[in-house]
Amino acid sequence: MLHPHGRTFHATLRTFGGGAYGVDLFERARDYPALARLSRGAGLPGSWPDILGIALRVHDPDGGGDVDLLASTTVGSAPLARHIPFVKRRIATTYTTVIGYGTRHGRRYLAVLPDPASADLGADLDALSAAVAGGGASLLLAVATPASRWHVVGKVLLGEPVPADVDGQLAFDPVLRSPPGLNTVGAVWRLRAVTYRGSRHGRCAQLATPDPAFSGKMRV
Repeated sequence: MLHPHGRTFHATLRTFGGGAYGVDLFERARDYPALARLSRGAGLPGSWPDILGIALRVHDPDGGGDVDLLASTTVGSAPLARHIPFVKRRIATTYTTVIGYGTRHGRRYLAVLPDPASADLGADLDALSAAVAGGGASLLLAVATPASRWHVVGKVLLGEPVPADVDGQLAFDPVLRSPPGLNTVGAVWRLRAVTYRGSRHGRCAQLATPDPAFSGKMRV
């Protein structure tokens, strides 16, 4: 029921490294092949305000399988505002994980933020596709403690689109596929795990799905 309409793109996650974030994925300067799906939460038409979402699948960053990161639009980027889901129009806006992860350095939150160097991503999925096709479309990946400002740790570079029929088969799960070092613990994460499982069941999707951006094989 949630995020029925979206566009998935081949992408590159470029991490900058050089910081102690508590997550190995962010502490190395490297390019990772990825998929990025941007979507509308309620499926409202055109550029109507909606709770927007981004799902990022990073391919096998540490040799242990693909990892998923999901974020949705919130009131803002400030410490209190980042926990409140909110409707937005523009695709280049603040997306956060809403709830935090446990790491070896304490609790951390993730966000996807507008990239000042990016092409204009527009306010609907068609405008987004056109912007990506024109080149130079990107977003920033950031990390924060419960009380800190966001610290940019990487960039998501958007590339060629994934066919619509494949987009419909993709199933993201940030609980079962959380990156090493990002711990999904607590009652809210358990509830979200049930929600993701129910969503896959409702649309007959499997967590193991074809990822044409990578190998074309079934990945688990």
